[in-house]
Amino acid sequence: MDATRKPIEEERTPTLKLVETKPVHAKPMDTKSNISDSVKPSAPKHAESVEYASRVTGGERLSEEFLQSRKATLNLPTSGNTETILRELSATEDYHKKLEKHLTRNGIQIPADIPYEVCKDKIASITKQMMDLQAIEQDPYKLEKRYFELEQEMVKYSTAMMLTDEWAKEQQRLEQEWEESIRADNIAALQKVRSHMPVNVRSMTEEALASERTPNGKTLPKAFARKFKRTNVLQLLRVNPRDIEKMHPSYFEGMRTTGLTLTERRALHEHVKGIGSKWAKLKADKNVERKWLWFDGLKRKFMEMQTAYDLHRDDPQSRHVKSDRILDYNDDYGFSVEAEYESSGSHGKSESHITNETNNKALAHVQPKKKADDAEIMTLIRDRLQLRDPDSEADKKLLRELYHAEKRTRLLEKSLRQARIEIAEDDIPYAEAKAKVAELTEKIKAVADDMMSTSDMKRAAMLEKDFGTLAADLTRYQNAMMESTEWAAEQLEKERQWEESLKLKNQIALKMIRRHMPVNIRDMSEDDLVNLTTPNGRALPLQIARKFKRTNILLLLRMHPTSIEPMHPSSLESMRTTGLTLTERRALHEHLRDLGRKWKSLAKDKMAERKWTWHESLRTKFKELVNAYDAHVEKYGPEGCPSLGNRCHVKADRAVDYLGDYGFPEDAEYIVDSVAKSNLLTMEDIKKRRQEEEAFEEDEPEEPDGFLAVLAGLRK
Repeated sequence: MDATRKPIEEERTPTLKLVETKPVHAKPMDTKSNISDSVKPSAPKHAESVEYASRVTGGERLSEEFLQSRKATLNLPTSGNTETILRELSATEDYHKKLEKHLTRNGIQIPADIPYEVCKDKIASITKQMMDLQAIEQDPYKLEKRYFELEQEMVKYSTAMMLTDEWAKEQQRLEQEWEESIRADNIAALQKVRSHMPVNVRSMTEEALASERTPNGKTLPKAFARKFKRTNVLQLLRVNPRDIEKMHPSYFEGMRTTGLTLTERRALHEHVKGIGSKWAKLKADKNVERKWLWFDGLKRKFMEMQTAYDLHRDDPQSRHVKSDRILDYNDDYGFSVEAEYESSGSHGKSESHITNETNNKALAHVQPKKKADDAEIMTLIRDRLQLRDPDSEADKKLLRELYHAEKRTRLLEKSLRQARIEIAEDDIPYAEAKAKVAELTEKIKAVADDMMSTSDMKRAAMLEKDFGTLAADLTRYQNAMMESTEWAAEQLEKERQWEESLKLKNQIALKMIRRHMPVNIRDMSEDDLVNLTTPNGRALPLQIARKFKRTNILLLLRMHPTSIEPMHPSSLESMRTTGLTLTERRALHEHLRDLGRKWKSLAKDKMAERKWTWHESLRTKFKELVNAYDAHVEKYGPEGCPSLGNRCHVKADRAVDYLGDYGFPEDAEYIVDSVAKSNLLTMEDIKKRRQEEEAFEEDEPEEPDGFLAVLAGLRK
């Protein structure tokens, strides 16, 4: 659990006011000694089964809102324990909010505590609905909307299932079965590759490998010599696993793995899988974690290739089968197939013993521990909070609530661990965290510079270790800083100042573009725009007419925000934004700014979240362009640099000239219409628009893409 949780301070004064009911225990609730005694922490028993620590950090007052939510419970008889339990519940709820905030900020769905079997049944049901959806629903808009809803349900139940103990056990069982099913093939592959590889392959050159006689009088083909020296990860097959285990992670990360055949991947997996199991248990160490990540990437690619090969093994013309035969390891060149290593006395028998011992330890590690029952967990909670008085009726209800809160805590923490997200420490003040972030950033820069300039391998390894330590500290202080209310307020103020500094230029840009844009532009074609006589008697240039109709996101400038707000996210996501100038992005940002804030406030709704994500991507690109433009102008002046094309940000913004006036209203004039299905882009509309933009004509029907392709795959 969180190491930063602290026991309640003994000197705090109780502030809870309870209803006047007859307590179960004779001691009055407001006795100072009673409260202080009840919260002294003690080491939990059976720590291997469950771990519990108090989250109360001091004399914080219980909020009125919290007390009101427990009003019914507090009308029951209470005891001297009641306030202690209430404080722990309040602190736990705050801790839950903190964990949920971490998950939300990292784009991870907050998990629900749903039983494994329920999740499995729901996932099977949703999968069937997805398969049947295209057959029962013909309307593309309704089809996509329903598919999106099913997709969100699938994510919800999949996330919940993957956090259950049953799912973890099932994955361990399946992985063990997979390992057993391929073990014979892997051992055979390892022996084949070793029969082509000298024990001292690492100290030989490519020319020596291809020219020297092998133990049985043959000459190793150049293709094998080249492969062993250039795809150097294969040389690990002649390195003792105990030596591999001690290597620095950067050594593995620098190895070439591109172009490995399935046979070679089989051999590598068999050789290093025991070490991978060890690394998996020691991932708390950052260097070991890096080695495990390297091994895990190698393993996943092997699983992918092996699965594809099994599906096509009966087809000799399949690319999966052919690619494994690029190098034929069926010949024997007389080198030892046993576990013989350079400068090592280890042989096949000893390696087998080492590997089996490692695997047995790994299997023992993943054996499920006996779960603590409800009574044991309750005892641990009582011991931790030092609840000495007999339980009152209110205490029983509150303790049960605290028990379920603790289960919720473990679920959220597990979700964060799986996503490799560190939990910020509460006790680091904002000013201290901010100063530490600045200090550590400078140290990391200095270490990085040293790493780039040093040629001493030992010093490089030490610097890399220092870099990892500093990076971990930086992450810790950054998380603590970003959790503080001061940081949130500072970011809001920065955002307000940034918006205010651009507001005037954005408003001018919006008016400039509207002077070139008819109010009813959505009902006009490109030819209509070119042939139109504008209100002041001019003709709109072809370049601008083409820009408005092809970069169709600009048409939103003549749509009322109340008409944009209810649009389907897919209609917004399909709009073309490529090639927008800074002036055009200024206008769009000004027009959509309030909508973006509204969508953000409604982000719990998945449809609103998609629209906010779309708006946020526009806003992020706009900020990048503004910063690049301002830096360019500061360096070269308002006329820009001598470079041609988009290299000069000033010239790129003037690619479409909006300085003229074509007499169209510059104010917010719209054709207001209700958003109906016909106003939303269908899949056919999107397809047609893409064809027009890319000047592409199809001779044959195109295969479905996006979510329709997924549906088609499910139906197959």
